Amino acid sequence: MFSPALAQPAAPHAEAPRSTPPEGEPQWHYETSEGQTGPVTPSQLRELASRGVIQAQTRVWCHGMPQWAPASEIPGVIPTPVPRPFMDRFSERVSELTSTERVEGSHVRGLFREVTKRHTKEEAEEVFGVGLSATTPSINEVATTLPAPWVFTRLLGFLGIAFVAIWLGWKQWQAPNLLPGVILLGSFAAPMAICVFFFECNAPRNVSLFAIVRMFVWGGVLSLIATFVLHSFAGDWDDRIGAPFAGLTEEPAKLAAVVLLGSLPRYRWTLNGMCLGAAVGAGFAAFESAGFAMQILLAGGDDRMIENIAVRGVLAPLAHVVWTAISAGALWRVKGGRPFEFRMLFERRCLAPVVTVMILHALWNSEIPAWFPSVSGYAILGVVAWTIVIGMLLGGLREVREATPVRP
Repeated sequence: MFSPALAQPAAPHAEAPRSTPPEGEPQWHYETSEGQTGPVTPSQLRELASRGVIQAQTRVWCHGMPQWAPASEIPGVIPTPVPRPFMDRFSERVSELTSTERVEGSHVRGLFREVTKRHTKEEAEEVFGVGLSATTPSINEVATTLPAPWVFTRLLGFLGIAFVAIWLGWKQWQAPNLLPGVILLGSFAAPMAICVFFFECNAPRNVSLFAIVRMFVWGGVLSLIATFVLHSFAGDWDDRIGAPFAGLTEEPAKLAAVVLLGSLPRYRWTLNGMCLGAAVGAGFAAFESAGFAMQILLAGGDDRMIENIAVRGVLAPLAHVVWTAISAGALWRVKGGRPFEFRMLFERRCLAPVVTVMILHALWNSEIPAWFPSVSGYAILGVVAWTIVIGMLLGGLREVREATPVRP
């Protein structure tokens, strides 16, 4: 309830409405471009303010007020702005920077809605039975609702348990022939699982499991070789910049592998690019982790090798797989089903995410994450990357939806 003053002299800036003061609640008048309007009750006045009809500078008046006054000076009229949650502002800023959809909490919850539910082995097998001529749906049969991947968690658990089992066997018997299994399972488990996540999110279902394996193996190998080639041409820049320089070589190398192996006309969607990019990034991450593990083992540090495998496994979902998925998805949303042209890289919808990924990679390799407790510095970079991923995923679904013929 508003409490106007008792005195009521004439309003100096506008003639006050000449109506009988009400016996009940105050009756308010307000100015518009067409003149004075009213009376309205206090609740109606607040409702008009919430709809934007009455704004802060709008002049209002009721019986007992000495003169018309801006609505902002009347307590309770203009709604107090509610501070937006930090994550909403953060997501909006990331989407503006990378030209992706804005991510909300409901998107994250919806994306993982099936993870905790029970599923049969037959359902898991059906997830992988796509991408063939007989199993690729037509465009008007593609589901464009938010996907709900879940098989990737089962694969991660399966490979994780196998790694623990073979590691315990090696700890018990110190049998050298168990060490390759320890290294491979530990290095491949997390990257492969996150790769399957993107495979499940590929709504057009036009990428086969064979194509993913091909991109994983050949893409990982080619991108590693391309990285060494780029480092050889870098001269002393590698030594000057240090570890962050990898962001400038490894990301272009992985994206080049995706373009070389995945530029087929039938892979025309942004979601296809993200799926293929994730496979290449997973192969790169797995081979690189296995290489680091072997180096540490040869140096005589078997315990440090296990520690390195564990840490890289935990951090794998935040790094190479998602980085390459972002870069390839950004290029594919510009390229579509057309042949690759170098100029496509410089269109903002491609360039902004690719540059962002290179910066994230460089920061990841810098000393900055060490400023934060434990692995929280890497987690922050991972949140940025996954915000871009989900925003690009939403845009990819909209892309398919807009291309879907109108159903009768």
